[in-house]
Amino acid sequence: MEVFWVIAVTHFLALLSPGPDFFLILTSLLQKGVRYTYGVILGITLGNAVILMVCIFGLMVLGNLSTMILLVLKWLGAGYLAYLSFLCFRATQGTNLNITVAENSLFEQESSYKSKAKSLALGLQSSLLNPKNIMFYSSLMLLIQQEFSLFQKLLMSIWMTGVVFGWNLLLVRLLRQERVLAQIKRSARGIYYCSSLAFIFFAVLLVAYS
Repeated sequence: MEVFWVIAVTHFLALLSPGPDFFLILTSLLQKGVRYTYGVILGITLGNAVILMVCIFGLMVLGNLSTMILLVLKWLGAGYLAYLSFLCFRATQGTNLNITVAENSLFEQESSYKSKAKSLALGLQSSLLNPKNIMFYSSLMLLIQQEFSLFQKLLMSIWMTGVVFGWNLLLVRLLRQERVLAQIKRSARGIYYCSSLAFIFFAVLLVAYS
């Protein structure tokens, strides 16, 4: 039980620290609206679940995570973070920033199948290539490899995935408040610049991480 609470607190603190997923949710809400952002959140949640399952069963099969796999994922993650940084920087260059939440009702925006699929894929990619997710969950599964049964690991994975989903939904709910949105709209260009810098910072940090 003590191990569970240590994991629970550590996982929540990891969620509180802004990472690539947070900035992706924020910029998606600014540019595409709430329905698109819900697709991103679902993709992020599925990505977390996939990483957890790979860690659990990968350790069972291999006995340890392959350093080569982690190396490949590290460079893929750095490249994807750099790409997100470029997208955010490009968004600041237009004369009119595309802030959908300022133009339409958050509850009434149309969302085509293509848009839903794109948002889901974007969230999934962000989660799967998020270095914090990969490193944290890998370390976590190594920590509980001997102490927890497979059933306990699966229950913990379901719980953590649910926490990620609930936290991101709460985050969007907060960002949809009029007072918060008004401040975001006034600071939109600066937010995009900060997001761009944050993404490239995470990319450099990932490459430099030994």
